[in-house]
Amino acid sequence: MSSVYAALHPTLRNVLAHRLGWDDLRPVQEEACRAAADGADLLVVAGTAGGKTEAAFIPVIDTVLKEGLPGVACLCLFPLKALINDQAGRVEEFCTPAGLSVTRWHGDVGRGERSWVGGDPPHVLLTTPESLEVILLDRGLRAALKNLRFVIVDELHAFVGDLRGVQVRCLLDRLDEVAGRPLQRIGLSATVGNPEEVLDWFSGPDRRRRLVAVPAPPGKKQFSFVVARSREERAGAVARLVAGQRALVFVGSRSQAEGLAGDLTGAVGDLSVHHSSLSPAVRRAAEESLAGSGSACVICTSTLELGIDIGGLDLVVQVGPPPSVSSFLQRLGRTGRRGSPARMAFVLGDDLALLIAVATVEAAVSHEVEPLTPPRAPYTVLVQQLFLPLLARGRVPSHSLVAGLCRLAPFAGMEVEVTALIEDLLTSGYLTADRALLMLGPEAERTLSRSHWADLLSVFTSAAAYRALTPEGEAVGELDARFVAGGAGTVCTLGGRRWRIIALDQDYRIATVVPAGGGPATSDRRPFWSGTGAPLSPVVAASVRRLLVRGCSILPLGRTEQAVVGGFALEIGGAVPPDGFLVLERSEGIVVLSFHGSRFNRVLAYLLSDTLPGGPKVRAADLWLLVEEMTGPDPTGEVTAALAAVRGLGADDVAAALPLPDPEEWKFGSLLPQELFAGMAAADRNDCPGFVLIMKREDIFMV
Repeated sequence: MSSVYAALHPTLRNVLAHRLGWDDLRPVQEEACRAAADGADLLVVAGTAGGKTEAAFIPVIDTVLKEGLPGVACLCLFPLKALINDQAGRVEEFCTPAGLSVTRWHGDVGRGERSWVGGDPPHVLLTTPESLEVILLDRGLRAALKNLRFVIVDELHAFVGDLRGVQVRCLLDRLDEVAGRPLQRIGLSATVGNPEEVLDWFSGPDRRRRLVAVPAPPGKKQFSFVVARSREERAGAVARLVAGQRALVFVGSRSQAEGLAGDLTGAVGDLSVHHSSLSPAVRRAAEESLAGSGSACVICTSTLELGIDIGGLDLVVQVGPPPSVSSFLQRLGRTGRRGSPARMAFVLGDDLALLIAVATVEAAVSHEVEPLTPPRAPYTVLVQQLFLPLLARGRVPSHSLVAGLCRLAPFAGMEVEVTALIEDLLTSGYLTADRALLMLGPEAERTLSRSHWADLLSVFTSAAAYRALTPEGEAVGELDARFVAGGAGTVCTLGGRRWRIIALDQDYRIATVVPAGGGPATSDRRPFWSGTGAPLSPVVAASVRRLLVRGCSILPLGRTEQAVVGGFALEIGGAVPPDGFLVLERSEGIVVLSFHGSRFNRVLAYLLSDTLPGGPKVRAADLWLLVEEMTGPDPTGEVTAALAAVRGLGADDVAAALPLPDPEEWKFGSLLPQELFAGMAAADRNDCPGFVLIMKREDIFMV
């Protein structure tokens, strides 16, 4: 027994020993307890099933018991409501026997179960960022947070790189203000490429912080690769792989999940589907199907990539290459528990997909994982955070509002931007002023109060959708508004089952559906939803380059797979340089090999199109650009010269040359003044500074 375990509160030690059968702590839990003892902020990094949840809660519960902390002592933020439901039982295993109460608070929990006004608040509160905004808007509920000591953020890596992470970072600072003191922050994360930087962002300046990253012992891993070029062949390959197994099958989109489910109907028993447009009940049923001892198969998107406990899987199938190394590791971690090897089978549509999949695994073997970069110009979140105190307090002095916003870490030093935003919102009627006092204006009342201000709780946009309900009111899921435009009578799959749309209510956005029965028909329509797939990460793209430079894989591939990798290098027709751009002339046009990821290539394609004479077509792919319809005598030389010209541009030049995206792609994007919107697009959508840094250091080679 370690000294850390022995020093735990006797009640907690008794729970661990007699309820959970533990006689000691795992290394990551022991290290977290030591690091948390001095009040430092923690980032606990470990793989799936690495004991992160317990590493956070054991020191928290120990302190609550030893100090007898009253009220809400710990607040835990989760990225998904389903994750709260899943983790609540694990948290209660520690808390309930120790006499500590736990409450789930999110939109799927009944109102009576999530309010404590007039009663005793829970010791531990599990919620989402959006539901926390509701709590902070309510004066009585907010008062119960004054005794807070700890804030845990689960799956921190799921927040950091996007605007929702900015909201979380604002909430952390606002909770400090509610409590009147710095709260101890504990972040739980899967493996990331820059943990120290993530910890700096999570903690903030002038705060003590500790990184807890105990490497997991190496385990056996088994990979297989199948190239199936037609849809039917891919379905057949998946059916053979999952037969008699408890398996997760990851695909790239909701539409692909429904399509594959239709293709596997009748070929795979106990088949379920799991994605974000299915009702909570349908998703729970899919998760529970894997809890038994028999075979089961769930086709899913990234919704099952996070830490929902789905028991001991036999196999993970990846259809198409994963978009990132981080995603690959999360999915691989779903299997290989309880001493069995981690098994992943790739089912790929062509040789290029095989190349990318192999490169992804190679990057993981080399411990190369994508770094997480928070948005640098999160002005749409600034709009939300500006409106919320006005909604809560009614009238706020202008100087107080500006100062309060700039105290939040994401907006530190942005007094000029905040002032410009306020002036623009005053002009547009979203704000109004009474001398030095600011309040929500008539335009805000007209557009935002229709949803009872619920639109202010989140920072992400939701595509217009119809709720799919049975005549009895049972929720099946959601269908994209553009899809249901086909009208009543449409038969589609949702959750792997065939449904017939019998009525549409456009006022309430309800599609009434009934089971269609029977097997798949050629007239069935596969549903689609708005959104684009995840772009290929620069880390994977760089791994593809190294693979082509070597001409063979470091993995123990079969002869066929190694021949595919070598074939790509031969097809290029010259040595792939370890860095720089390679310009090749092919029958279809001029190819520019660029191994910097999808976003970089999208920006470069537009700039090349704008620079080359004659307006040729420039198409961007994950690993290259294709320049078509060149009419000059030396097309390769012209493209090389255009690349050199782009290399001479500065970040401001690049930003000015690129077209502005549609503001409606962002929630609150249309409320930004033009200058702020352009700055946000340049910094975060196009990463113009990062683009320029890469261009400056890259050489250009012609073959």
